[in-house]
Amino acid sequence: MTEEHILKDRSNQMLMEDYPIHDWYRFVLSYPPHLVVDYLRRFGIDSRHQVLDPFCGTGTTIVECKKLDIPSVGIEANPMAHFASQVKVNWNPDPDGLFNHAGKVAQATLDDFKAMGIEDAPLLDAPPNGHLPLRTLPPNLMKLLLTNSISPLPLHKTLVLLDHLKEQPDAKYHQHELLALAKALVSSIGNLHFGPEVGVGPAKPDATVVAVWLDCVRTIADSLRQVQDYPNTPAVVHLADSRQILEVLEPNSIDAVITSPPYPNEKDYTRTTRLESVLLGLVHDGLIHDRFDLKALKRGLVRSNTRNVYTDDDDDQWVIDNEEIQNLAKAIEAKRIELGKTSGFERLYARVAKLYFGGMARHLAELRTVLRPGAQLAYVVGDQASYLRIMIRTGQLLAHIAQQLGYEVLGIDLFRTRLATATKEQMREEVVSLKWRGDKFVIPRTNASKSEEKGKMADPNRHTQIIERIFFGHYTEGDNEIVFDRADIVRAAEDLEIKLPKNIGDVVYSFRYRAPLPDSVRATAPKGKDWIIQPAGRSQYRFVTTDAALARIIPKPLMAETKVPDATPGVIAKYKLGDEQSLLAKLRYNRLIDIFTGVTCYSLQNHLRTHVPNIGQVETDEIYIGVDRRGVHYVFPVQAKGGNDQLSIVQIEQDFALCAYKFPGLVYRSIAAQFIEDDLIALFAFEMGKDGIGLVSEKHYRLVPPEGVDQNDLDIYRTRPE
Repeated sequence: MTEEHILKDRSNQMLMEDYPIHDWYRFVLSYPPHLVVDYLRRFGIDSRHQVLDPFCGTGTTIVECKKLDIPSVGIEANPMAHFASQVKVNWNPDPDGLFNHAGKVAQATLDDFKAMGIEDAPLLDAPPNGHLPLRTLPPNLMKLLLTNSISPLPLHKTLVLLDHLKEQPDAKYHQHELLALAKALVSSIGNLHFGPEVGVGPAKPDATVVAVWLDCVRTIADSLRQVQDYPNTPAVVHLADSRQILEVLEPNSIDAVITSPPYPNEKDYTRTTRLESVLLGLVHDGLIHDRFDLKALKRGLVRSNTRNVYTDDDDDQWVIDNEEIQNLAKAIEAKRIELGKTSGFERLYARVAKLYFGGMARHLAELRTVLRPGAQLAYVVGDQASYLRIMIRTGQLLAHIAQQLGYEVLGIDLFRTRLATATKEQMREEVVSLKWRGDKFVIPRTNASKSEEKGKMADPNRHTQIIERIFFGHYTEGDNEIVFDRADIVRAAEDLEIKLPKNIGDVVYSFRYRAPLPDSVRATAPKGKDWIIQPAGRSQYRFVTTDAALARIIPKPLMAETKVPDATPGVIAKYKLGDEQSLLAKLRYNRLIDIFTGVTCYSLQNHLRTHVPNIGQVETDEIYIGVDRRGVHYVFPVQAKGGNDQLSIVQIEQDFALCAYKFPGLVYRSIAAQFIEDDLIALFAFEMGKDGIGLVSEKHYRLVPPEGVDQNDLDIYRTRPE
């Protein structure tokens, strides 16, 4: 490691030239924009390169890159920060048009205030109207807010303003107007104050809303005027988990990384943005709000505090052999025992330290696959002593982890110091500089020769080659479960020296839903069993053996058909968007789920994507809620497959896990649907018994014109057994 450098040449405070764009909305304690410029220059980055910020926050790095005509990409898991970053790199709105439209919305809102007998700018000696019925949020959303983070009357006025923004939308300006409101909420309208952690100050009985918001819009318009002549350099922000980079970025696409990940402390980063996130509709608490569900949001973050630790978290496995991290965790736990600390949060301190550094190791491991050879990286991190005053030298530990993963450590630069709240010690904030030289990293070759011994197909496609390499790189005789992750896919392609598929996830998808696993893999399964691929967590999978009859669920060729008059609207049939969408539409319009189950059913949501413990992210094509004649409530998750896609037990297992997690009080049965022909649909029903999942019913329904059902058909149906 090279000798430490100290950044003395520029202040760590915001400079005057930093404010345009950046001051639309930014985190407290963000690193200053000119720090980005310093490292871009040090790394020799220009418009020929692409920069990544995998912990994008409110966009400091990507905004500065756009100003310098450097293409950039951001990744951010917090919906509010992601929204802010997206808006801050959109310089297309006309400044005058934006301000004029905001002025019309402001006037309409003020007219409403006047009719209600309230003022936008309250007089200091004028108490609020106690007889005015005030608007508020539903109780479930109010619970998400920090207590007293906004007073009742300012909340009422904010909701009235939001109504007018919805009633008078202009797509060109709407997002910028919402971001201005987010800035106004945290800076003036609410009761928040910011230090090392967000807090709530004295409750204001009233606050100016419209004028403050309009002033924030004016700030945005003024900045847009300053950048109107700048080139429209690409800047993209993905709402994603920085530990799953391959889900959003192409391999070998990044030349530099400049970022600041969360620090290992008790700061809950979702609290910092809670007020504006809830009011702008970016965070919910509902059962089926996928990525905007608060719990799902927290699961997408590196574990840096005890408020977002879950029992099924396993990032600590990435540092299980790292003596420094293990010794740090032992020191924290020993201190807890010595001090007699027994609260639930305090018991998690040692674990969260391991999860944090494990999450960073996981991030750095996957990051290698998207870096170009010679890529340089700058990570702004800070020392911490939040966990019972045990010092955590974050920069040093992160540098050592990166070294173990094959990065070259160029140095650790002192960025600034800050005073620790509890100990009054000077804490270091540093920039860890790394380089990725692009050396190949390969998966173990243990038992790799078995693939050849099993007799591979002549010139198999690359998906087959990759999946065989992964399987036989880990398999030993007698195994019935093999775990792997997305990085293994990249390593297998590198090991085989074949081009990686553009969509890496398609390697797994193709063998889960479109085709059986290669014969060489299936030949290793015990009699009556077959191999399938299951999800095993975020970006992780496992080969497991299951009953061969359930590995692929295929309609029986001799099943009797039931004709149903086709009620699909002609316009829907004309404009259907593919096999799966067509199948879901036909199920819905023809009430086939009701007919099949004998229960009155209602479509609750389609394409539900959410996180399930011990599985990871799952997606169900449609969720139906049903009520039978006794009043019993049911939930029916439906998986639909058309074209070349096939049903398998993997999807059914996921659906049962989803129902148990999200709808524990309902009777649940999993339904699968498959096109046999364009107008012939197979439906399958599954139940969970003591011996596992079983297929309990299969029916085939043919959609026909009304005259296609005759008396002979009705006579047959009348005598047909259930």
